[in-house]
Amino acid sequence: MLQLSLTTVIANVTMLIKDSKFHWSSLYLLLATCIFCCIYTRPVEATSSEPIDDFFALSLEDLINVEIDIASNKKTTLREQPSTVTLITSEQIKYTGAMYLMDLLKQVPGFWLGTDTIGTFSSSFRGVWGMEAKILLIIDGIEQNELAFGSMVLGNRYPTNLIDKVEIIRGPGSVRYGGQAALAVIRVTTKSASQLGNAVSYTSHLGQGGNHQTNVSMRTAHQLTVNNQPMRLGLSATVGQGDYSDKQWTGLDGYQFNLRDNSNSKPIEVNLNLDYLGWQLHLQHNEFKQQDKLLFGDSGLFYAPNRRYTQPNELSFLHQAISLSKLWQLNDALSLESKMSYVSQKPWNSQGQYQHDLTRKLARTRLDLTAMATLSARSNILFGSTIYHETAEVTQSYIFDPSTRYQGDSQSSIDDAAVFLQYETVFDWGNLTLGGRFESHEYAGSKFVPRISITKLWQRLHLKLVYNEAFKIPQFDTVASAQNADTPIKQAETTQSWEIELGYQLSDSLALVSNVFLQQIDNYIGFNPQTASNATLGSLGTYGAELQANWHYHQFGLNASYSYFAIEQNNIGALRVLGSENDVLGIPNHMLKIDAHYSLDRFSSLHWVAQSVSARYACIDDINWVCGEEKAMPSETDMRVFYQFDNQQWLVNVGVERLLNNKHVMIQPYRGSQSPIQGQGRQIILDVEYRF
Repeated sequence: MLQLSLTTVIANVTMLIKDSKFHWSSLYLLLATCIFCCIYTRPVEATSSEPIDDFFALSLEDLINVEIDIASNKKTTLREQPSTVTLITSEQIKYTGAMYLMDLLKQVPGFWLGTDTIGTFSSSFRGVWGMEAKILLIIDGIEQNELAFGSMVLGNRYPTNLIDKVEIIRGPGSVRYGGQAALAVIRVTTKSASQLGNAVSYTSHLGQGGNHQTNVSMRTAHQLTVNNQPMRLGLSATVGQGDYSDKQWTGLDGYQFNLRDNSNSKPIEVNLNLDYLGWQLHLQHNEFKQQDKLLFGDSGLFYAPNRRYTQPNELSFLHQAISLSKLWQLNDALSLESKMSYVSQKPWNSQGQYQHDLTRKLARTRLDLTAMATLSARSNILFGSTIYHETAEVTQSYIFDPSTRYQGDSQSSIDDAAVFLQYETVFDWGNLTLGGRFESHEYAGSKFVPRISITKLWQRLHLKLVYNEAFKIPQFDTVASAQNADTPIKQAETTQSWEIELGYQLSDSLALVSNVFLQQIDNYIGFNPQTASNATLGSLGTYGAELQANWHYHQFGLNASYSYFAIEQNNIGALRVLGSENDVLGIPNHMLKIDAHYSLDRFSSLHWVAQSVSARYACIDDINWVCGEEKAMPSETDMRVFYQFDNQQWLVNVGVERLLNNKHVMIQPYRGSQSPIQGQGRQIILDVEYRF
């Protein structure tokens, strides 16, 4: 009966995906299918791979001793990780009330959100815009950055009700993770890959005038017995819709229209996970469609017939992936893991008015081999190798000639090979981590990057000294854009990063962590407003500090962080703010973030999530669509407040989103012709999840 009901779910979800339009009947069909599936399968009590069920019930010491391995060879506590790291667990996600991954990142030290071209959204980190191949996003072991430019496109996608945990390296991760991890690494584990049980959920944010953002999700995961061996099977799916803004938009030339009913975002996501005899299979289908009338801030004027759009176009991203991995424990001291993956994508595709259509497809075939050797009770070493082959093809475009896009052709391919090593050992004076990666890329050339980390624990005190080097591998269309504008990228973008972290647990209920950083990016690859293309722009260096406090006392929990950055060096005109050497466009120098939680009783709690950021500079008006004179936008303070009921079967959130700030803005953090976009206004929150 389990096999029959899962087949039914997959069939109905497939039908939903093939339908290019969003219908409310599809939501009801998905809900009905989920309920049918769960009724006709044996209920399994929800459990997690992590031994953490309720953070209110744990001491602060228990929380900071949760073990992860995003930066280390073997699992260690957060304080022992050889990088500055953040862990967001399923319970913590629940207590933030965040709807999408983008909302969750707003609470992480150093991160802030902004807008890019065609109404897309992403994140900066420590004063640097990270969208294009600088921040790596991984979900269930599969990289999500699109293959055309390497962009991490966020927005109303990746719903948090399907996420079990988020691990973040707040700093370079190129030694372990390659050429798209120069600023940070975000590793997401979904609930269908890590938990057992069934759940259906409905999330609704209702704004003024009936403006509505919703998503409906389901997940089911069970452990079966096949040939007397356990087999774990998990499936999750979600569909959503809703405008990313209900406000008036004003272009640099003064042209205006309302984004309500012109900015509908429609995410569809399906994940299938299978674990049997040490083999792990992951299947992903992620489709994201969004209405657009902005284009590059010109609303259609830049391209023939040079007329304003009178109706929204459709921008789409399609990501489909499969990975198969196997872990072999060869003996007590040596293990080997192999992984094969294939990713097929159609990013930045569009169908629009005036035949403004663009069609491209890209693919990556990849093989990873890693070996872990325990050398002694105090030391171990991790070896890894990666090879991949990427292909790109563009068949239709209104922006450029598709027949000559890639060095005179409509198709291109690239090969890449890399090896890395990370050695960990324990001395009486501290833990030492040494690592290095050598990568040979067909276009970017060969590059070696090292890392070194020293960590030391003294009971309640810990210290980290971290040095990293990183590099950026430009993707197909980044390279093509620069070459076609006669500004070819001749050198790899490189990053150097120095960090010091100091943490102290003052008591069983209060812990403080502080870190200072300096990062230098040379041969910065970005958008050149003079040629309207990608180019090597110059050097950018930032420095700053991040402070965190965690206080848990009986029924009360408080997490607070303050982030600051300033400019150490900036000779890039596309980012600079004239007359203010410590600022760059679009990114706040000061950020204060607080989330507080109070447990009323065993099932009920109150939650307050707030951010306050300093003034940001933005391009507001210019008839030439470049920038004109930068203007300081007002500082912003915003908060989400909600009541939560959770009895382990039903989860209900009721509250208000953006309680104080009805006019928050997303700013393009470079001179790229896009004026600020006002986000959604104040909304009523209603989230319902049923677990069985």
